[in-house]
Amino acid sequence: MRQDTYTAQAVKAAEDKINNDKACKKILASKEILAYILKGVVPEYAECSLEEIAKQYIEPDEIFGTVPVAPGLTGKREYIEGMQQEDGISGEATIFFDVKFKVLLPGSQKSSAQICLYVDMEAQNRYRPGYPLEKRGIYYLSRLISSQIQKVSEDTDYGILQKCYSIWLCMGNDIPKGEQQSITRYSFKKEDVCGISDVAYKDYDMMSLVILRLGEGPTEEKTLGMLQTLFLGSMIPEERLKKLEEEYQLNISEEIGEEVRNMCSYSQVIEDRGMERGIEKGIEKGIEKGIEKGILIYRTLLETKSIQQTAAKTKEPADKVKKIAEKYQMEVLE
Repeated sequence: MRQDTYTAQAVKAAEDKINNDKACKKILASKEILAYILKGVVPEYAECSLEEIAKQYIEPDEIFGTVPVAPGLTGKREYIEGMQQEDGISGEATIFFDVKFKVLLPGSQKSSAQICLYVDMEAQNRYRPGYPLEKRGIYYLSRLISSQIQKVSEDTDYGILQKCYSIWLCMGNDIPKGEQQSITRYSFKKEDVCGISDVAYKDYDMMSLVILRLGEGPTEEKTLGMLQTLFLGSMIPEERLKKLEEEYQLNISEEIGEEVRNMCSYSQVIEDRGMERGIEKGIEKGIEKGIEKGILIYRTLLETKSIQQTAAKTKEPADKVKKIAEKYQMEVLE
């Protein structure tokens, strides 16, 4: 019998759909899952093996320490330590990263200027939340860059800045059909308007935004296929685990059984699709309205992380918003 891995234990945590949001973040903190994503969408790791990425580059013990990001989950360094998820700057909005960590660059030396990447991994269940997701991703990247220097003066050494990636995993049912099962990367490019400048690519290639859009059905793209198997679909737990192991070589325990039954999708996506099916079958109008309001409040809480901001946006009483936040054990501000 194989040992229960960190990834398997994280998947177990999804048995209660109220905790799916937390479970998703725990799964995305798995070195094995992160290695698969990095190899698939980050060019710096395209030629590396999954084992190299997971064991040598993602927060190696001798450089980044050994404190777990997910208390209660065991397993020796199968997970990342992670960086502080809350980022607050005086005069600016506080943002909350889902999973933020450092990863060593292949072939880098401690004496060189560029030795690692700062990576932000975001799980998103609304592809178009009322604004372009791309702009939010660029904002997050800007904060990843600016947070590396605490104080600016005439003596500031900007050469210490490390490249940043913000990777957005979109799995909501509002992704247009034509955009599903796609991956887009946005990066800086140099354009010589007049004459030619001899500037090293690494000196301006400082941030990249990656958006992965999941969808239903088979795909030949391995990263999308693995993530869809992990988070979407209606497979029974045994089928899901077997496919992850056999097709994607993920070492996930077979002893999870029914505890993964709610991993058919992430967070409120389950609720959205379930409510849609229920409404189609004839749920009474009064119940339907209450459901829609509850979903709206839940979604807005996920975005704002604030009871007061959610109350203002949804035009619902703060007490009602607070009850929903408490019911779903959401970590939000008053």
